[in-house]
Amino acid sequence: MVSRPSDVKFRRDCHTCDEPMMENFKVHVYPSDCDSVGHVNHAHMLTLLERARWSTLERHMSYEEYMRTSLWAVVRKVEASYQAQTFPGDDLSIRTGLTSVGNTSFIVRQEVRNQRGAVVCDASIVYVTVSADGKPIPVPDQWRTLFSQWEGEKDDKPD
Repeated sequence: MVSRPSDVKFRRDCHTCDEPMMENFKVHVYPSDCDSVGHVNHAHMLTLLERARWSTLERHMSYEEYMRTSLWAVVRKVEASYQAQTFPGDDLSIRTGLTSVGNTSFIVRQEVRNQRGAVVCDASIVYVTVSADGKPIPVPDQWRTLFSQWEGEKDDKPD
């Protein structure tokens, strides 16, 4: 059995730590974000989604603090639905929230909207928490509050 570090401290110096609030990450799309067709392709959109998740995490702990825990969340599954194209000059807003927590995994949902309010992408990411040796472990209690609850929808438990 892997023991969980108890000395991991989460930041409490921001309003998102004390008040549940959907995370909203803003991105401006530049020509360099686009492919040869002139739009943001699916792979780059996944990168933007990851950047939004890291932004959410860093409100609670730094990357260095995360790495010191020797516990990681690894992506097991990604489902993404692309509903509109994104072009240079678009301003995107990415909402991120937790839909469910199981024993060793959790699901994060993300929705990307452009400046016109159109949904560009809707994604669900299933994470498995693992120890330093790569074995699944129970989701640490502290991690259950890293992401705000997704507003307006409930999903099935991941495991």
